[in-house]
This record gives sequence, C-alpha cells and structure tokens, in this order.
Amino acid sequence: MIIRISFRSYPMRYKFFITPFIAIICVILIQSCSTTKYVPDGEYLLANATVKSDKKVMSTMDMETFIKQKPNFRTFAIFKLPLFLYNMSGEDTTKWVNRTLRNAGDPPILYDSTMLGQTVINLERMMTNKGYINAKVTPVVELKDKKAKVTYQIKGGDPYRIKDYIININDSVIKKEIQPSLSRQSLSSRRRNRSNRPINIDTVLYRNTLVRKNSLLDLDMLDQERERISSILRRTGYYAFNKEYVGFDADTTLGNHMVKLDLSIEPFATRAADGKIVEIPHRQYIVKDVVLLVDYNPLLDGSVNEFEASSIYERGDYKIKYGPRGKYISPNTILDNCYIMPGLLFNENSTTLTYSALSQLKILKNINISYTEFIENDSTKLHCIITCVPDKKQGMSVEAEGTNSGGYFGVGASVGYLHRNAFKGSELFSARLRGAYEAITPSFTSFSDNYFEIGGETSLTFPNFLFPFLKKDFKRRIHASTQLNASYTYQRRPGYFTRTVLASGVKYIWQDRRQSLNRHTFDLIEVSYIHLPSIDSVFNKRLSDAARQYSFKDHFILGTGYTFSRTNIASANRRSYQPIYSFRASIETAGNLLALAARLADAKPDSLGSKQVFGTNFAQYVRASADYSKTYQIDEKNSVAWHIGGGIAYPYGNNQQIPIQKRFFSGGANGVRGWSIRELGPGSYYFKGTGVGDDKDNFYYHSGDIRLDASIEYRSKLFWIIEMGAFVDAGNIWTIKDYEDQPGGAFKFNKFYKEVAVAWGLGLRLNFDYVLIRLDCGWKAYDPSGDPDVTRWPIKEPWRIKKNTAWHIAVGYPF
Repeated sequence: MIIRISFRSYPMRYKFFITPFIAIICVILIQSCSTTKYVPDGEYLLANATVKSDKKVMSTMDMETFIKQKPNFRTFAIFKLPLFLYNMSGEDTTKWVNRTLRNAGDPPILYDSTMLGQTVINLERMMTNKGYINAKVTPVVELKDKKAKVTYQIKGGDPYRIKDYIININDSVIKKEIQPSLSRQSLSSRRRNRSNRPINIDTVLYRNTLVRKNSLLDLDMLDQERERISSILRRTGYYAFNKEYVGFDADTTLGNHMVKLDLSIEPFATRAADGKIVEIPHRQYIVKDVVLLVDYNPLLDGSVNEFEASSIYERGDYKIKYGPRGKYISPNTILDNCYIMPGLLFNENSTTLTYSALSQLKILKNINISYTEFIENDSTKLHCIITCVPDKKQGMSVEAEGTNSGGYFGVGASVGYLHRNAFKGSELFSARLRGAYEAITPSFTSFSDNYFEIGGETSLTFPNFLFPFLKKDFKRRIHASTQLNASYTYQRRPGYFTRTVLASGVKYIWQDRRQSLNRHTFDLIEVSYIHLPSIDSVFNKRLSDAARQYSFKDHFILGTGYTFSRTNIASANRRSYQPIYSFRASIETAGNLLALAARLADAKPDSLGSKQVFGTNFAQYVRASADYSKTYQIDEKNSVAWHIGGGIAYPYGNNQQIPIQKRFFSGGANGVRGWSIRELGPGSYYFKGTGVGDDKDNFYYHSGDIRLDASIEYRSKLFWIIEMGAFVDAGNIWTIKDYEDQPGGAFKFNKFYKEVAVAWGLGLRLNFDYVLIRLDCGWKAYDPSGDPDVTRWPIKEPWRIKKNTAWHIAVGYPF
C-alpha cells in the first residue's frame, strides 16, 4: 500500500509584515558581512573564476564547466548565502548554533594555484576539439585583500576547416554493397518490391552526413558522425560493429588551415585458433531464434541456462518459457510486442523497439535483451534471449490533501486500486474514490454551510490499438494504447449550486518510433453530462441569461480532441547543462454530432437559439491551447526558466458562450501569481458592487475565452532541501465577444496589450526529490482592471501587503 501526502494548489492570503525593502536590506547585510572571516593568513578566498575568449565556440556558461576550481556558490548568482551562513558561526563548535550554521553553509574555498594548470589543459583541449588547434589559454590571477580573482583568457587563433570529405570503404573490411535489414512491419513493402536491391555502402554513409565542406574541424561533431555510421551498420546486420572501428585521417598540409578528411574503418579483430589476434572483414549476423523468459528472477534462477520452465509456448522460431506463475500473460501479447524477427539480419532498431514495447506492458519490469553469437554453415548467427520479471498484479494507494483558500482550510482524501493484468494481456485497470471538504465559512464544523465533494473514476487501458477494420501491420506501427474511462462527481457549494458530472470516453495514446520524445493523445470520444439539481436563487439572479443557459443548466458535452506533447526531460544531458524544454498543444471540438442529430430530428431552437437533444442542452465549440517552457541550468545550483502559453475557445452553432468547465481562468499558483485564482480579468473587467443585500463578486465573471500567459523565474538552491525562486509573471484572460455583465472583458487588438497584468514575487521551495512543495508570494506590479479605487501601478505601493499580494501553496514547479 502506498501512502502519499500532497497539497493542492490553492491561494492563501496572510497579513505578513514583509516588503521588498526588507529583502533588499537582507541582501545589503549579507554583502557587507566579511567573506574572509575564516580565511587563514597567507591564504586567499577564491572570489571569482571566469573564462574570456576571443572566439565564440560555446556559451560562457558551458566554458566555465571546464574550470577545475570554482568559487563559493552564489544564491541568485548575486550573493554567497551559504558562505554567509558559515561565517555567521562562531569558533566554538561545541555550541549547537555554530554547528548548525556550519552544516547549513559552505566553508570558504581557498585559492589553489595547482588547479590553474589543470584548467588550462581542459580549456585548450576543449578549443582543440572545436577546431582551434593552436589555441592558447593564459590564466590571469589578481590577489587583493585576501581574495583571488582568476580569469582564463583564451586566444583561439585561426580555426581549421574541412575542405574535402572522402568516403571510400574498402570491400576487404565491409561489403561494398549492403542488404537493408528488414523488420516485421516492412515485410509487406518487401513483398510489393521484390527487387529490394542492395545499396552501395559509400552512398548510404554519405546520406545525411554531419560532415560539411568548410565546416570547422569539430571533434565533437566527428564523434557524432562515428555514432551515426555505427548505427547505420548495426541496422544492417553488423551486430559486432561499434564506433571504435570508425576513424578519420586528417591531412593538414593543404595550407590556409584547410583539412582533407578521409573516413577509415578498421577491420574486425578476433582471436584465431592458435591464440593470435587476426584481422578479418566485418560480418553480418542473422537472428536464428528468439527465446523469451517471462518469469525470470536472476537471484533465484541463476543463469538463463538454468531456468526451469513450467510450460513452453512455441511459434515458429519464437519460444516463450513460463515460470512458477504459469501463463500469467498471453503469448499473443508478448509476441505482438516483439519486433525482433528470426531469419532476418540483426537490426538495432528492432531491439530498441522491442525493449520499448515490452517496457510499456505494465505487468512486466526489468526487461533485458541479449544476444549470443555462433557460427552455422559458415554464417554468423545470433540467439536472442529476452528476460523479464512480472510486476505485482495489484496495488493500493492512499492520498491525503490539505488546502487553504482565503484563510479557510479544507481537507481531501482518495483511495485507489490498480490491477496491471486484468485479462492476462497486461490490461491496466484502475479505480479511485475521492472526497473533499472545504470551509467557505468561519465555522469549519458546519457541514451544511461548507463545500463538499465526492466522486469516483475508473479506467481500463489496453496495450494495443483497438479499432475495427485496421490491418495488424498498421496497428503494430502505431503501437498505441487504448483507454476506456468513466467518472462521476458530486459537488455541493452552498450559496452557489449543487452539481453532478458524469463523464466517459475513449482515447488512444502513443509515442513516435523515431522521435520518442513526442507523445500523442487522441480523444476519439468524450461525453459528459452535467446536471444541476439545485442552484442558489441569489446566485442565479446575478447570472445573465446566456451564462445561466450554457453553464448552469443541465447540458451535454460530446467532443473529440487531440493533444501533442514533447519534452526532453528524460533524455537531457544534465552534465553539459543542456536546456530542458517542454511543449504541449491541444485542440478539441464538441457538439457537432449532437447538432447533426438535432437537425435530423428537426429540433426547434429556444429563445436563445439553442436546440436540445433528449430535452437537454448541448455545448458546441472549438477550443485550442499551447504552452512552451524552457529551463537553462546556469550551474549546479542556479537555473532560469521561462514559460509562454495561450489558448482560445470559440462558441458557435448551438452556443453563444463556452460552458464554465471549458473557459479559461487566470491568477493562482500556476498563473499570474499576484492574484488569487479566478480573481484576475477578463480584460479590464472589475466587479461593481451595488451595496444592496448580500452583494459579492461572482467567480463566473472572472472567466474568459482567450488566455495569454508569460513567466520567467530564477531558481536557486540554498542548502539542505531549501530552494528559493524569484519570478515575474504577465498575462490575462479575455472574452471573445462583448458579453453581458463582463464590461471591458472583450479582446480588442488596439488595447489588449494595455490589459496584460504583471506581477513579481519570491518563493520558498522544499525539494524532497520525490516531491517539491512550493510557497510563493506574488506582488501586483500592474493592475489592468478599470476599478477607480485601485491604482494602476500597485508596485508603487509595496507596503499595502493585504491588498497587493497573494500567497500560494502548490506542489511542483509552476512550469
């Protein structure tokens, strides 16, 4: 059983007496404190270490990774907070406070002259790799006031460039003509094209080469070319080939810093019968057979040869060996996800596809694919052995939530059940029951007066593409999962409404074969029925006719949609500080099928022009959104992240407005953080109170059809699990039309830029590796609302804490 504690993203407001001036004063105090307090006489604090180059071969940030000795870490790249904490400690380490400060901080890094030479070697090697073979690195050291500043000055000189690139593979090393290796999905094309002619190896290697004439003699690029060539050959049967056999001969005698480059491939080295190493041509390998051990535990079963099968399933040259759990998974499921084909040349892509496909079967884990070489009738062949371990079939999870909104607290909990092999085909069945209770009045115990929600959801995911009339080869190429889902939610919000939502849908999820960073989700059908048993009379009276019709009456939403996402989080090279990015775009449309049904049934429109199906309204709209974020790692503890996003929803046909569930909101922990969620916008709209009765703002009117967001955030690790963030957010929402009761909310090209709200703030984060808890405080900087009682530039009044700030608790980074 898994017990998880989490916090939902709800804004909170507190009257804390903290202003930006206090933060500025803290910075001044930290900077003014002596940083050389614990630097011994005759030693120097390494205050700074930078690289300056007259050639732009890479960013300064990447160049500084080659520096052997680096100074103390700077928080926000400005002040050395860890060193400051260490220097605050006293010399008596028997005292608890001094030990705590020293453990939390970092001791001063003392200048070490022996590190200069190692850094010079690193930087010169880096420049050589980039084509600047004659580059010179000179360290300049400034010693003053017990501090050392080191600058590594690089003079690159003239780089070497590639004049010619020659590929002429000797057929005594590799066959001059190669037969493309085929995978199972290409067999149909092979049958259509019986010729399947061999291709000249030189022609194959020239295609898409990374080496270009007049490009720099970049050794890193040449190493990538070696990887590319190795991959090509390993896809055409050369199992024993690797990039170490690939080399380049560079002729630098041409003059003018030009180089003639010749590709060379070394022959295969093997040990003869007499024990001597001999060189022979590289040979292609054919896969003889495939054996799958689907219940293999290396700790208990020993080697694969010692595995004792309880039963064996055979199909052609495939063999599936089951263990003590019996046939817990269908043979068809296993073989449908195996792309390694006996009788064909070894293909590295087939191995990768098989590993990826089997790893996506939730009942399997610890997938391992290995090959054993042997010779049969003078042909080199391979035995393929695939081992895997079954995961636990069932599991339970429990989650607890804590919320805080406007000073009112709430709690939530859920319990979930998971079955990873529902029908012995690695079908994933999940079910979850959830409930929430939130105080919206001063009395937490007054159940009837506070918000209450309860609901459940369930889904069943099949590891294949379930759709009629499609060929099996096509389904294998797509390799999509099919998910059926359903959910029910009951919500009671006193003073507003009681609502139930019943939803169900079918979706397909898959990833690109060649671009594994890409993920696709196609919602074939998603239907929701929204029922409102009761609605508060005062709240109902404040709604416009359109808002009441399209959001607060019973209605159907029957739609279809597509979502594309791409991220390199899993593949990014953290050591080289490769930027991490994430992109997500989606589009959905609803109501078209129901509109057709209404037309065929000759349904009559009501006073607002809306037709009904089964006596119930239905929504008709199109909605699209896109978000992109990128994170740059400055050093081990500092990073900069930015995000930009937008969305638009347009009602048509049966609707004059978008249902509230599909409209956009702004503010909150993941929006413009100077405002609480559903508090900002649309446009310059603001609530005009009448001063009569129970007159209060209506959250519905802080929703819109257009969304624009942009944020930039500087993140810095302090010590232990504590991080800090400084951010600037901008954005707003707008309506696509001039709606009643939302004056100033419509998007206009000639004024929307004046209605972009701006906020800035600071955040404290607790990073537990498995979860990050975030506390952000946002200050309004520019308020686009037309409220005459609110200044347009709240940044001029930072002391008005209660009015101009919003506090947010959330889990994870905002982007």
